[in-house]
Amino acid sequence: MLGLARRFGLDTVFILPAQRGGSIRMRYFVPDHEMGVSGHATIAGVSVAVGGRSSVGRILVETITGDFDVTVIDGEHDPLVTLEQLPPTFGKLADPTDVARVLNIEPSDVVTDRGPVQSVSVSRPKLIVPLKDWRILNSLKPDYDALWCLCESTGVTGIYPFTRQTNKLHADVEARQFPLRAGFLEDAATGVAAGALGGYFAKYDTDCAPGQYYVQVAQGYAMGAPSSIQVIVENRDGTTIRTAVQGSARVVTEEEIAI
Repeated sequence: MLGLARRFGLDTVFILPAQRGGSIRMRYFVPDHEMGVSGHATIAGVSVAVGGRSSVGRILVETITGDFDVTVIDGEHDPLVTLEQLPPTFGKLADPTDVARVLNIEPSDVVTDRGPVQSVSVSRPKLIVPLKDWRILNSLKPDYDALWCLCESTGVTGIYPFTRQTNKLHADVEARQFPLRAGFLEDAATGVAAGALGGYFAKYDTDCAPGQYYVQVAQGYAMGAPSSIQVIVENRDGTTIRTAVQGSARVVTEEEIAI
């Protein structure tokens, strides 16, 4: 599995028989290691597993991180897949000046008036970094060795800079994901990071006001591989009780591999 992930050079998901009473089991690899769960790979894997059928209903996906509920319903063109994640947990804060140095930007480009630089997890922790605007975001040229050291010191699996000031149509925010020693430098779409950003928004933008909120996240534009992930968060009694990511995937190419 690791060898295939290295061959593809991407997040790679393997669909396997269930072992704990679920519907299917998934394992996730990047070129340098196995991951516990990948949100966008789950949406893609489920799309392949259901074979283009919509209105499948609920699927329980087993992973080494735990079991996750997925629903499949009719979408506009392809089946719409929703992956339920966990309520957010908030971890370490990071110094904006340290983060700016790692990202090779000015400290003033990191804006913390509406929320700090903080580790947030809905399945795997990500360091959420608010930036001034999309121009700063798309100009980032990180020092990757320093970035990975910052990931390790804050206990996260990647850094997720984002901005509320985006020029992308139909997007509420725009983000980029720089993973910790994955075997590639950047992700075009990251469901677990988008979910963590949803938890961040629920706390700092909505002040955990009751209700259900949707955040449309644009990602991958700086790579020339744009994606759009819809995040759903739900607050009740002063806390966030639900996070989920939603999207559609389409088969682009197919090949057979002899093992």
